[in-house]
Amino acid sequence: MVRMQHSALPEGQDIEVADVSVSAYERMGWTVVGDRPPSEPETPTADGRRQTPKEK
Repeated sequence: MVRMQHSALPEGQDIEVADVSVSAYERMGWTVVGDRPPSEPETPTADGRRQTPKEK
């Protein structure tokens, strides 16, 4: 999970989003609070989905 904030909200009203959703939230004006955790490597599955090591 990644903690994010938006400039239109008061200080301290942060949200937590899944790492995979960060880029979508950034396009909507949200910014990451602190350091972004490193992403886990992904491998494609037979059906074209991406699979993280946790799913294996």
